[in-house]
Amino acid sequence: MTGPTTRQAQGSLAGQLHRLAVLVAAGLSPRAAWMHAAAAGDDAVLAGVAAAIERGDDIGDAIAAAGGAPSGAAVGEPPDDGLLTGTSAAWRSLAAAWRVATATGAPLAPALRGFAEGLRDREAARRDIRIALAGPRATARIVMVLPGVAVLLGLVMGVDLVSTVSTPVGASAMIAGLALVVIARRWMRGLLRAAEPPPPTVGLALDLLAVAAGGGGSPEAAAELVESELSRVGLGGGAADAVAVAALVSLSRAAGAPLGELARADAAEARAAARAAARETAERLAVRLMLPLGACILPAFLLLGVVPMLIGLLSSTAGAW
Repeated sequence: MTGPTTRQAQGSLAGQLHRLAVLVAAGLSPRAAWMHAAAAGDDAVLAGVAAAIERGDDIGDAIAAAGGAPSGAAVGEPPDDGLLTGTSAAWRSLAAAWRVATATGAPLAPALRGFAEGLRDREAARRDIRIALAGPRATARIVMVLPGVAVLLGLVMGVDLVSTVSTPVGASAMIAGLALVVIARRWMRGLLRAAEPPPPTVGLALDLLAVAAGGGGSPEAAAELVESELSRVGLGGGAADAVAVAALVSLSRAAGAPLGELARADAAEARAAARAAARETAERLAVRLMLPLGACILPAFLLLGVVPMLIGLLSSTAGAW
């Protein structure tokens, strides 16, 4: 799950992009804007990007390196970090957006403002899902404690667990109870993973298409550039994104409608749909967690707590007779 530091980093990046947009709109060159933004802030990553730019590195390469993508990576090269975090994806997607804007000649200030809004929208969606998942996650943690409570209850009642486990029935009960705990743990983890927030790249291809369309080139060239730059930073390869981009290009050609506006509208719709689907899954999760509770945790509670106590009581009664 995305931690507080990651959320702050993404929020800081969106704010810095708006500041960069203002500086560029005021007439500063992109390099000068990055220098001023880094000097005015306290973001270590932003300062590293500015330092790389000051050394003469390409701005797109410097931004990509901040997200963990190798500068000048070959098209289609996979991500180098295995698990792409929200902050890493944000910097990589910014690198792609910057390269798309510079390659097409699109105005940088509007592109940066639009991209910052997209970042804020994505993070708002992930924040909503994290809040919705807080209750189910707490329920899962509490439920997993029940088998341990059963063992402690047996000890408090004076049950000799060592003697109990030495019997065939007691040993079978302990093994079965522990197996059910393991099954329940994996089951719950699977349910929680299925309800994770939407990925930080939802709607990204459409956002970049809107940036590319601002350059005034052909829709087909804009779509090819977006696909190339996304692959370059390790964020491409989505079949659904390719279909959505191709559909918008066809619609723009057929209707004569502005591609940029169509892409922005569809990007916002894609993020809203992903947010709604994730929220629905999170709301259903509270009910679905009852399945491992009834099928695994409660039987494990009986096997690890009640069965040993019964065996202990029967053994002590038999000894008394």
